[in-house]
Amino acid sequence: MSTTYPPAAALFPSLQEPVDRSEDARSGPDIGSAFAQVRDALSKYLNQPDSAAMWLQLLAARRMASALITGLPRKETQSLFTEDARQLVREMAASGVHDRRVESEDLALAQALSVKGWQGLLAAMLLTPAWQWPGAPLLLTIPDSIRADYVGWLFSAPQGFSEVGHTEVYAAYVLTRLEELVRWMKRGPGESVEAEALGAYARYSSVIPLYFCPGNLRRHAELRGLLLQRAFAQHGDSHEATPAPRTGRRLRVGIVNRHFGPQTETYCTLPTFEQLDPERFEVILFAHASGDSSLEAYCRQQSADFFLLPPDIDGQLGMLRAAALDIVVFGTNVTAVFNEVTHLALHRLAPLQVVNICSCITSGLPEADLYVSGTLTERPGASANFSERLGLMPGPAHAFNYQADQQEPQVPCTRADFGLSEDALLFVSGSNYYKIIPEMQHAWARLLAAVPGSCLLVHPFNPNWSSSYPIKRFRAEFDAVLASHGVNISRLVVSTKRFPSRTDVKTLLSLGDIYLDTFPFGGVTSLVDPLELGLPVVVWEGETFRSRMGAALLRQLDLTDLISTSETAYRAIAVKLATDPAHREANRVRIREKMERAPLFLDPLAASEAFGDILETAYDELAAVGRKAFRANPTPLRAAPPSGLAPNSSSDPLARAREILRGAPGDPKARHILGRALLDAGRSSRAVAYLLAALQGEEAKADLWLDVARALRADGQLSEALQALEAGLRLDHLMLEGWVMFAEVANQLGSVEIAREAAGVAHQLAPEDKRLLAYL
Repeated sequence: MSTTYPPAAALFPSLQEPVDRSEDARSGPDIGSAFAQVRDALSKYLNQPDSAAMWLQLLAARRMASALITGLPRKETQSLFTEDARQLVREMAASGVHDRRVESEDLALAQALSVKGWQGLLAAMLLTPAWQWPGAPLLLTIPDSIRADYVGWLFSAPQGFSEVGHTEVYAAYVLTRLEELVRWMKRGPGESVEAEALGAYARYSSVIPLYFCPGNLRRHAELRGLLLQRAFAQHGDSHEATPAPRTGRRLRVGIVNRHFGPQTETYCTLPTFEQLDPERFEVILFAHASGDSSLEAYCRQQSADFFLLPPDIDGQLGMLRAAALDIVVFGTNVTAVFNEVTHLALHRLAPLQVVNICSCITSGLPEADLYVSGTLTERPGASANFSERLGLMPGPAHAFNYQADQQEPQVPCTRADFGLSEDALLFVSGSNYYKIIPEMQHAWARLLAAVPGSCLLVHPFNPNWSSSYPIKRFRAEFDAVLASHGVNISRLVVSTKRFPSRTDVKTLLSLGDIYLDTFPFGGVTSLVDPLELGLPVVVWEGETFRSRMGAALLRQLDLTDLISTSETAYRAIAVKLATDPAHREANRVRIREKMERAPLFLDPLAASEAFGDILETAYDELAAVGRKAFRANPTPLRAAPPSGLAPNSSSDPLARAREILRGAPGDPKARHILGRALLDAGRSSRAVAYLLAALQGEEAKADLWLDVARALRADGQLSEALQALEAGLRLDHLMLEGWVMFAEVANQLGSVEIAREAAGVAHQLAPEDKRLLAYL
């Protein structure tokens, strides 16, 4: 839809003087004034994105500036005014203004200007985004003097989408331009020209907007990987890491993160290494930055060593390679933007290089060998979405440890704080701004229309994604969507609060009655919060990893009736919950009961167990068949039976327990058997971990509590051992060994009288037991 607006000269009288467009003209004052008018109009529009007048003024100012740019001297490609014009194009692309549907007049003008040399092309770039201009010139036709600017403009990422269907339009556009850039690169344009263009691509491109397209992004990622490797892999670097046999030694595993501070990536990566068996793995942490957070301190405690990487890439490569790692795991998202960890991941650092679930799509990086997901997250045929070999752990792909730095909430929240009635049915969502694309806004608007009197509270501006958001624009666009469905905009409440911790976010979410997830990029970290609160959640599942993460959590909890596969089904689930209080309460009870039993995604021992198993399996296979064959295998990798154990072996209970844990890392019976064996082998700390974890499924077993007490005692945790004995004896007050140990531990703690009482009970059960004489 085009917009009719008055001539620029009528809006800006200072620009009415004629412009001399000859090569030797020096129209600096006019250009400077025009650029200032554009910047002023842009600022005003961003402050009032719902103002038609501000939008018209910006359109007119931009059009006048583009006309003046065409009059820049052809030979002065590096003049002050030319540089300012380039900067203005960058500012316009970064502002989010280009996310709106481009005006038809501006498209036509851009097409006409683009044939008028580099000046006309620069003027056209000010008027329209590349992804909305089907006729934007091919890269081959662009003069060297402006090529880097053109590449940066081609791949400037939207701040968000404003129109239904734009996510898929954008994804198709980016793929076409990536293919074009790779073809241009392969023509050999010259080292300096290529470096400048690829540098602009890395600086201005972002994969984040692609996440919200529902389709397969593997080809996008692979092309990006080729471009980044060409631009940033060290020339002449021929380092090759050959896997060494692991028989009789531990695997050295390096975890590489930008930092290990309190952020989603740390909470997701930590469970995969914090309880890896120290007899099988040596874990070493590498970070680009370090802080004084309690979470980083905890991560360090769970590893053999911690190294702060040098600031330069050569130093980083040297440190990592000198560590002689068998496996490197990239725990920072390497797919969103080009960052320090992405740079490292372009190089060979270890025989096996692993991308974890912090990267929301396949990395596409030539040196990444394995992507680790989960059996409940991926659908059949999912390997086609990954350039790496796909590895599947049992259960969901994700696990979290939020206990390592748990904080009490500091910011109280009430419905009154947001002007909400206490008796209104309140939908709530903590999904990030980027995920609430126009399609989702329309789906939520239709839901509100279907439940009269209901309200929606969203908290979309999470600092994990960005430090700056177009808050006013989001509100203006969402209000327009609501109005188009006849929903009063007062029924939408947008939280802009900045909370100090996730526990404060949970306080806000607890105001709601029903939690709404997003599509096609669903929540997973944000979904744990409402599940911990017992809030009924509504999930919309698709075909890709990023649209199946949340559904995997619900499958683990056996809450499949809250999973939809279409907007119609999504709305039906939400309406049923909203209009049937008994149904809603039953789901609250059901969710709380299941969450109290520590599901796999909140079980760090299970996560470490599963991750370690798949690392060993992958390493062994890669060593056996070679990297090329390993990666080319389309069959998802699953953990193999423990070394030397045939599948379904039942000859040895301990071996059988290990086999069970390969497929079901949270199995309580197998954990009990393994914990007891570890205790008998003198590994008391490891035994404590398994036996305590076994309680999550078998807390009513007295003999398990007795084994827990034995392990705690052996580990020097005497008070805790006494508490475990009390729990076991409440279940079986005739358990002789429990009373004997109670007396022994109480005596060790100096509680002589308590020891005597316990020994007295034991004596009644076994009068001849001479172990009791010392306490009677």
